[in-house]
Amino acid sequence: MNILVIGNGFDLAHKLPTSYKDFLGFITYVNSFYNSNVKDIDIYKDAPNFKALNIDIQNYFLKKYALNKDDQFINELIYLSSDNIWIKYFKKCIEKNKIKGENWIDFESEITKVVKSLEYLKKHNDYNSQLTPGNRKYASNYIMYENGKNFMNDVSCKLVEKNILSNKLDYENIVDSKVNYTNLENNFFCKSNSNKIISELNNELNNLIRCLEIYLDYVVRENVKISNKLDDIEKINKIDKLISFNYSYTFKDIYDVKEETEYDYIHGVADKNKDIEKNNMVLGIDEYLDEKNKNIELDFIQFKKYYQRIYKNTGCKYKKCLEEIEENNHIFSKSISSNTFLNNIYFYGHSLDITDKDILQELIMLPKSQITIFYYSKNDYKQKISNLVRLIGQDYLNSNVYGSNPKIIFKEITK
Repeated sequence: MNILVIGNGFDLAHKLPTSYKDFLGFITYVNSFYNSNVKDIDIYKDAPNFKALNIDIQNYFLKKYALNKDDQFINELIYLSSDNIWIKYFKKCIEKNKIKGENWIDFESEITKVVKSLEYLKKHNDYNSQLTPGNRKYASNYIMYENGKNFMNDVSCKLVEKNILSNKLDYENIVDSKVNYTNLENNFFCKSNSNKIISELNNELNNLIRCLEIYLDYVVRENVKISNKLDDIEKINKIDKLISFNYSYTFKDIYDVKEETEYDYIHGVADKNKDIEKNNMVLGIDEYLDEKNKNIELDFIQFKKYYQRIYKNTGCKYKKCLEEIEENNHIFSKSISSNTFLNNIYFYGHSLDITDKDILQELIMLPKSQITIFYYSKNDYKQKISNLVRLIGQDYLNSNVYGSNPKIIFKEITK
């Protein structure tokens, strides 16, 4: 059996503008073009940042401006993105050059930092709220505490504007106060208010996902032409299963696949025709919270990718695939040699980041399966080795990359 596992690097290899920078660049200009006149457009279209966009996306803007502006999906995207907490935060990160890479895991790592800070702030203040004035402790991680307060402040201001909170939440340092904070309702660690903050952040994350959904399915898929197929993918004789961590149908759209090929979209697929409540795209985090404190983890469980996969019913077919493979392994185990592989699993354009550890670990360590990992450059090669160590451990990696018939093979992408 041949299984192909793809990540966002697969789309990028086809010259598709699907990186987080492409998405944010589109968001920036869609508002500008929609609210501008002809004179402003002439200025925008010559700007370096605009010219840095994919050429098909540039043409999309210029074409759309010439048409009427009563576009249902673009209006929806503009409405949802115009004051989105997460989008504003990501733009600030880019301005400060905090996000280094191109993939969606870089977004997810930033979401992780925010949620970790809020979790830390809440845990610290919950603890101090049980103590009497004079016995309270300062935060041991001042940076994380301050980051949590600043982000909480931004969200609380928005909730005041929406009349969900009566006034901005007070983030005065609890240690310096003589007040019994357990009786106050205007502080983040108050249960009702922290729940409102978490709920709003989750709603904003769903709005971000909806914007991404419209961008990928309505703008990119319908307007960006794919001119090339990948030689390394074409050389795979037959792909029986596709496990995709992307939000797109790129593989299905351009390759001559067999009718019996099975697809499993781990993080869901962009579909502009679904509303926010029914979107099935997963964008979140894993592996970040203090596992010793399960009550705190449950406060932020909606941001966890495994929770979203269950709730949105994505990424479940691969389990059945693994069961079939293990059954076949058992049937043929007595008739083949111990170093014979029955399955080939190819990873193309996937970072092997720990955010998807639960799934990746099962695939890579699957018995009787040879793993081929494609890498783009020497730096990419180094990063994938480092990520594999985090996923499966250095002992398992070392014992499976050597010999005449190794289980794990690294292969440079054909350029």
